[in-house]
Amino acid sequence: MPKSSTAEETKKDETQEVSVKELAADNIVKNTVLWTTGAGLVPIPVVDLVAVTILQLNMLRRICKIYEAKFSKNIGKNLIGSLLGGLAPSTLSAPAASLIKLIPLVGQTVGTVTMPIFSGASTYGVGRVFIKHFESGGTLLTFNPKKAKVEFEKEFKEGEKVVSSMKKEA
Repeated sequence: MPKSSTAEETKKDETQEVSVKELAADNIVKNTVLWTTGAGLVPIPVVDLVAVTILQLNMLRRICKIYEAKFSKNIGKNLIGSLLGGLAPSTLSAPAASLIKLIPLVGQTVGTVTMPIFSGASTYGVGRVFIKHFESGGTLLTFNPKKAKVEFEKEFKEGEKVVSSMKKEA
């Protein structure tokens, strides 16, 4: 005769379900980091930035789907912008990294080096912060970029390491 499910077994199943969701979301983040790092190599200023924004929004939409959280393009753009805007004082901002490519030779070289790293690291940070938020039961409407700032900066720094190790592997 099969054993009846206890509260402990149910909790274990829920934990495993969360782990599966987080694993799936992490895979989306890692793939998007690859794409945004590549988009950062686009030599045309602003086009690279637009491509990265579109990729990050799509990543957020896919993560929302995993966590069954309602996605809104406008809210997503605002939240991602708020996270990235808070990063600008402590590091080179995406628009600056993109626009520096306008300067012949030196600017193109610097932009080609900095924009892919910024794009990949910021994508990693955005993805990880939202995964943690959704793991705790949050939604886009309950996300507070000001509260997430410290966590985002930590994840951004981790993202820089991830992008650097990806470059070494390639």
